Amino acid sequence: MRRTWYISISLVVAVIAQTAYGTFGYDPGNYYSANYFSRTITEYNPSGGVVGSFTVPAAQADEIRGIAFGPDGLLYATAVRGSGFAVLAIDSSGAVRQTYAQSSVYLAGNISYGKIAVDNQHIYVAGAHQVTRFDKGNPSSGVSIYQNNQLFDVDLLPNGNLLAASAYEIHEITPTGTSVRSIPGYFVDIRGVEYDPTSNNLFVTELGYTGYYDQLMRLDGTTGAVKASTYFWYGDDMFLTDSGNLLVGSRTQAASIFSQALNKVGTLGTGDQMFVTEYPVPEPATLLLLGLGGVVLRRKH
Repeated sequence: MRRTWYISISLVVAVIAQTAYGTFGYDPGNYYSANYFSRTITEYNPSGGVVGSFTVPAAQADEIRGIAFGPDGLLYATAVRGSGFAVLAIDSSGAVRQTYAQSSVYLAGNISYGKIAVDNQHIYVAGAHQVTRFDKGNPSSGVSIYQNNQLFDVDLLPNGNLLAASAYEIHEITPTGTSVRSIPGYFVDIRGVEYDPTSNNLFVTELGYTGYYDQLMRLDGTTGAVKASTYFWYGDDMFLTDSGNLLVGSRTQAASIFSQALNKVGTLGTGDQMFVTEYPVPEPATLLLLGLGGVVLRRKH
């Protein structure tokens, strides 16, 4: 889903100051990826070239799975740790500002587990047979709010609800886990889900079935009718970029960028990368305030 964040002036100043390609930072419009069995988060420019990377210390993670930026400008990363997991809130210097631990959910059981969604109040993690929710600011608040057969992804909706994708079903649920509706359709081994409210397009990656393997699909968000489909080998996590394109990760090939017509228009690097996101571009109003703030600062000095 395309996220619109209202970023604070101080955060924008910090981001602009860090925009030096060749070093890892949080740069508006840049893409980020993580991969199973790895603790490295990689940064790419809008053309898909690698510009930096950061490796989470072994003491904090066995591997990094889902990644998502929050409205606070922090990167939230799902860290597999033994038989449990944690969500690490990481700032642009690589420092972990907060750790949300859940010791009893075995995300290591499937390499597609651990995708994440973050809003102002909560952190949601899909994995094993549940969606786990944390209250932001409360590291020990992890609780299961929704259960189904192999929960692989969760996506925020404009109305405050979420889409929860299990292996064979997609449900809209409330932040407390109540199912509102089921998306119609025949799904087999879903891995990722992403919704665009401006077009009512629902995008799904699935491993599929005989004659219909490894599909990236565009569905009608209301009826579930398949509007378009294309082959993408082991497609997994997805993110709708600020430009309206679809960033799709894979366990066996480079993450790729697709138009909403499902035409491939780019790739990230050269190696397989399963989990993907983008650092949001500040809204024009935020940049205007930043400029005004700069004028005020100069006058004070």
